[in-house]
Amino acid sequence: MKNRNFTVAAIAIALFLGGCSDAGKVVSLFDGESLDGWEIQNGGKFSVVDGVIHIDQGTGWLRSVDTFADFTLTMEFRFLEEGANSGIFVRTGPTSNDDENGWPDNGYQVQCLDTLEGDYPLAAMIPYGAPPFEHETNLEALKKAYKPAGEWHVYEITCQGEEMEIRLNGSLITTCSSIKNLDGHIGIQAEHGLLEFRKIEVETL
Repeated sequence: MKNRNFTVAAIAIALFLGGCSDAGKVVSLFDGESLDGWEIQNGGKFSVVDGVIHIDQGTGWLRSVDTFADFTLTMEFRFLEEGANSGIFVRTGPTSNDDENGWPDNGYQVQCLDTLEGDYPLAAMIPYGAPPFEHETNLEALKKAYKPAGEWHVYEITCQGEEMEIRLNGSLITTCSSIKNLDGHIGIQAEHGLLEFRKIEVETL
């Protein structure tokens, strides 16, 4: 009986470890040379210039080929002009709105607009056709973490279950709950802004 119990326990541990084998795995979504692993949607003006992803105004979006569920997305970006506008899509469906902008119609956007004001400042969360959710943005923390146009920012966006956290330059800015889309694509929005992106990595949780 003792040996049988040991065997059952060993099998249970092996199954658990097998199911968790991807936890902690880090995947780079940008090789510094190309847009491999991405698909340009609706005419977005995305290109790789001097080792960074460059957005040259226009609309549309850049969609990851793969989808992700629970993860931490780390990415570096900078505004090339004051007031530059973009966004980071997470847990987003593959389809787009049938309008002049051609942005996703079922997902969530982390605001990537060079502003600390309004209903959706930098690092706030915006629904794009996805079910409603609860969220709170700490404006004082945002003001301390902000860097002016031309300097590099770091986003750390964590999605786990129905909760999300958004950190800007190491500071927790926005928390979200009751997120109903539990997996989807990662994307970068083009919204008439000039921006650059470099290190883009996903750590599975």
